[in-house]
Amino acid sequence: MSYTASQYAKINGIRIAYETTGKGFPLLMLHGFPRTHRTWEKVAPILSSRFTLVMPDRRGYGDSDRGSTPETYNNMNMASDMLGVMDYLGHSDFIVVGHDKGMPTARRIAADNPGRVKGAVLLDGLPEGANVSRGKDASGRTWYFDFFRQRGVAEQLIGQNPRLFFSLFLDRNPHLTTEEHDYYVGMFSRRGSVEAILADYRAGLEIDGEHWIEQAKAGVRMTTPVLSLWGGHGPTANVAMLDAWRQVADDVRGEVVENSAHYVQEEQPAFVAGQIMAFANELRIK
Repeated sequence: MSYTASQYAKINGIRIAYETTGKGFPLLMLHGFPRTHRTWEKVAPILSSRFTLVMPDRRGYGDSDRGSTPETYNNMNMASDMLGVMDYLGHSDFIVVGHDKGMPTARRIAADNPGRVKGAVLLDGLPEGANVSRGKDASGRTWYFDFFRQRGVAEQLIGQNPRLFFSLFLDRNPHLTTEEHDYYVGMFSRRGSVEAILADYRAGLEIDGEHWIEQAKAGVRMTTPVLSLWGGHGPTANVAMLDAWRQVADDVRGEVVENSAHYVQEEQPAFVAGQIMAFANELRIK
């Protein structure tokens, strides 16, 4: 698998980059921050023996366009982008996989398209709208949430040295090689990346959560089958993950990924790929 997206589709007025590999039932795989589609490179060789993998760079990330206005980074538009890619490629039915910031997008796609999306694999993320005690973050690792919301300030401070800033996040992932670290730093230092990341986070923190809260209040539940996987020593290690998902979805199963933090697909790729295959078996997908 190459390290840069080699194919492009014009979706919703912007250019979305993606890679596709393998042969079989389609998997739409959505990365988070600070990553691109390359986050799937360790699970891709395993899964591609059974599935057609579609691995886009989400709007504002990787080789996809960054020029759209901040308002377009809400989860509804992100989901529309990814559905557009699947339409472009002619995939009517698929399983969606989402990690980190890609998880809410995967959830939105699955929740809004239950007839089309046969299953949702949601990696190391809690559902908005569920009543869950997350506990106090004594580590201070989520300090940037409030910082990212400081309009005019965050842009200026990060923009002065984006390589240093994004290295702060990547340095927390000791499983990355030097080459992988440098690749991601380079991607997030591209012109327009700072504004795109901030728009994505601001939408998630200020807009997207309200949708799920309203859905929960209205009693709207997700009917697409869910597989939840989370790291044994990651940010959600001490949370009742399955209980959280069962508050908002009808059909839930899942497993803790031992010896892994947040990036389960990178740290334990064989286990994660095996769980996805077992999920497909359960769904009777050939």
